[in-house]
Amino acid sequence: GKGSGRDDWKVLHKGSLAGGTRISVELAHSLDHDSVVCCVRFSGDGKFVAAGCNKTAVLFSADTGERLAFFSNEGVFETQAALDKVKCGDSYVRSVCFSPDSQLLVTGAEDKTIKVWDIPGRRLKHKLEGHTKDIYSVDYAPNGRFIVSGSGDKRVKVWDAMSGECVRTLGTEEEGPADGVTSVAVSPDARHIAAGSLDKAVRLWDAETGALVDRLDGHTDSVYAVSFSPDARLLASGSLDRTLKLWDMSMVGKPVPTASKCRMTLQGHKDFVLSVVIAPTGNLLISGSKDRSVQFWDPSQMPARPGEEAPILVLQGHQNSVISVAHSPTDLRFATGSGDKRARIWKYSMVPP
Repeated sequence: GKGSGRDDWKVLHKGSLAGGTRISVELAHSLDHDSVVCCVRFSGDGKFVAAGCNKTAVLFSADTGERLAFFSNEGVFETQAALDKVKCGDSYVRSVCFSPDSQLLVTGAEDKTIKVWDIPGRRLKHKLEGHTKDIYSVDYAPNGRFIVSGSGDKRVKVWDAMSGECVRTLGTEEEGPADGVTSVAVSPDARHIAAGSLDKAVRLWDAETGALVDRLDGHTDSVYAVSFSPDARLLASGSLDRTLKLWDMSMVGKPVPTASKCRMTLQGHKDFVLSVVIAPTGNLLISGSKDRSVQFWDPSQMPARPGEEAPILVLQGHQNSVISVAHSPTDLRFATGSGDKRARIWKYSMVPP
């Protein structure tokens, strides 16, 4: 395909969206860090981007790329210099998310704790304790009522957002997960909680009752990412088996073979798929991989034959693994976090044929 790019990134156009629309990508901000960027996330109002790295979560302005605050174990700092003066041990922030009203920032870290920060007040609101191993993933229910976390301890916990109390632990010896939980997501209608695990399965629980609704098998290696579509009709999963799968939520929990619940398998990455997100418009799926690329997919385009699916665009935007991808809820921007110690904010546009 035709390539375009600047300095240290480039775009390979492989195809177009249904109807011939192409995607144009531009780098808006490149944000350097002192350590690997494990996670990136936009706030609900699209004004902030949070990036998790060693010892701290950094809050940026999505518009200017300016660093606004550093949320660390030792407190909240306004500058990197102030943070550097404090001696604090290594603890990577592996996951971040915002409350729907963009007032709170949730961080999940290697130190087994989840912290809920008051952003305007620049202070710690809750410390959620109960997991016995590293926190790998956090998500906030769209209705604002609860926070979900996934840990290396093989369990998913549901926390009351107001009180900070753990109201439920999901996962059992019998039903699994049989290994660490790498990623969690709450469906947009707040009905389901999804979790990807090192045990290769995706599980879905009823958010209200805590009952296991379904176990989706099909990946041949650990699942590292799960993400719902905005209409809650699809669930995307990304795995170390280098593929993405799209699951049909209307089939979930029904007594039919798991294979019939998988709408499609997307093979394009040359190494582990580490992150996936479905754009708010629902017409794009964006994935990040150890192969250093970000790939754009059109979930509406069914391949003529299995194995013939291909991304419509490949962004080579980092010098190391793309560990995290996130999409702005308000506009056509996305963020990436990488092993190259950079978080990047990108903007894209739809170019009609």
